[in-house]
Amino acid sequence: MDEQQRYLFDLQGYLVLKNILPLSEVSELKEACVNLENTTSEKLPYPVCHGKKPNSDELYLSNVVEAAPIFENLIDVPEVIDIVRETSPGTFRLNHTNLISRSGHSYTRMHMGNVPTHPKAIYRCQSGEIFSSLTKAVFPIDATSEEDGCFAVIPGSHKANFRRPWSDHPNENPPLVPIITKPGDAIVFSEALAHGSLVKQSKRIRRTLYYCYSVGYMPDWGKLGLHFSENFAARLTDKQQEIIRVK
Repeated sequence: MDEQQRYLFDLQGYLVLKNILPLSEVSELKEACVNLENTTSEKLPYPVCHGKKPNSDELYLSNVVEAAPIFENLIDVPEVIDIVRETSPGTFRLNHTNLISRSGHSYTRMHMGNVPTHPKAIYRCQSGEIFSSLTKAVFPIDATSEEDGCFAVIPGSHKANFRRPWSDHPNENPPLVPIITKPGDAIVFSEALAHGSLVKQSKRIRRTLYYCYSVGYMPDWGKLGLHFSENFAARLTDKQQEIIRVK
């Protein structure tokens, strides 16, 4: 990270990276996402699975990095890895990957924030060194606006000293800030940041890929069927193998 990025990441808990993916690659990613949306559970490529039970409003897929070769390109996007490396002192690894496709008038509830401390979502900065136990990259596959229920955060809440005093509904969190992005951009944030989405109002599908990097010793996140297949590492580059920490 440069000096400005380092300051802003510590100040607000997230960074927006503009135009880091070519639109041709985003187009391929979108085609692959649409294919997954139209694939039944039984025919999903192993180990891709439904992290949550699908419904008419939302599709949530786990282990999407193994769904098609195009998803492997996002493992080591240089602009993202530079931030992850500096915010995860010591070793880090790709912990999990998800695809969220949202079509109905739904939202992601507000969650996280520095208080109460979550054992897998810790943020600290001491002696000029940032420690974020879980740092996530959000890749929007479709253009997002407030009407589309875009990603939203409470800036600085990754360092809050008090419990968030509102409910988990985004409309009831006055400091919430929408993050407007377009295909080719990425949002990199500390999981300790209070975040969620606005309530979706449009009829457009909003597709988002999440690539989530943790400190090297952290177990897989949650109980969403997250893991890499036995032979996955063999088809990756040496750099990618190092990032997923599977040999």
